Amino acid sequence: MNEVIIIYAVTLLLAWPLGKYIAGVFNGARGTAGAVFLQVENGLYRLFGVNPSQPMSWQGYGKALLKLHLMLVLIVFGLLMAQGFLFLNPDNIDGMSWDLALQTAISFLTNTNQQHYSGQAQLSYLAHTFGIVTLQVVTPAAGMAALVAIVRTLLGRADEKKQPSGEGAVSVGNFYEDITRAIVRVMLPVAAVVALIIASQGVPNSYEGARTAIPLEEQNIPIGPVAPMVAIKQVGTNGGGWYGPNSSVPLENPTPVSNFVQTVSIVLIPAALVFALGFMTGRRRLAMVVMGVMVVMSVSLTSVAIW
Repeated sequence: MNEVIIIYAVTLLLAWPLGKYIAGVFNGARGTAGAVFLQVENGLYRLFGVNPSQPMSWQGYGKALLKLHLMLVLIVFGLLMAQGFLFLNPDNIDGMSWDLALQTAISFLTNTNQQHYSGQAQLSYLAHTFGIVTLQVVTPAAGMAALVAIVRTLLGRADEKKQPSGEGAVSVGNFYEDITRAIVRVMLPVAAVVALIIASQGVPNSYEGARTAIPLEEQNIPIGPVAPMVAIKQVGTNGGGWYGPNSSVPLENPTPVSNFVQTVSIVLIPAALVFALGFMTGRRRLAMVVMGVMVVMSVSLTSVAIW
């Protein structure tokens, strides 16, 4: 029970400053770190040929989100089927069947993350890190961007002018700017910190092939760049771990410290977004009410599960 109390306490203590930081990210707060991130973001805008300063209506925002997701699902679908012929496949894993590849791509695209495969046996390192992990980063970031657009439009400060979009409707922001900031300034930095911590606890972090051990008879122990994937899996509230049983596998979650960090990680950004709501809109009491309801419901259900 003490561990549960500590998890709640640490989550709330971290969520408050993180929520304030997230609000600053989407409100355009300036600073040294922002200047560094801006260089990366501007490079991405040029690479993909998008204009982050163009206001969008809600229809334009939604279309941009759907186009991005359609492109991603096609790329990942093809990658999963072709992985047997591609690089970063030291264990010579064959490509997925078309139906399993389609189910997997759509599952991770929609952030439901249902697994009908065991990652260590059926996905190459390329499919893991450039297919599944990409979706585990982009889809929660897209959800964060959509949330920010809704909050900005419906609950924004009265003294903030809403710039009209090119379509004549009220602007909800720019999707490309919002999702890029969510990825570059929030998802990746938090996931990097979590990855470093759990890697220090013994979670594998290598592109080498499976190791061979001979305790009584020879067996292969699959490894790989597990720590970064586990980090974004938790930080982005995703499912779909490197190993089939996910974080119940000792290689994915070897110590009490790694278990504590992974448990906090999965609820940290959702909690921080509630505080960000208060900072972005100036409605601190609303944010505290929402957080209070969430905590009461979570504590109640957790207590029943422990009992």
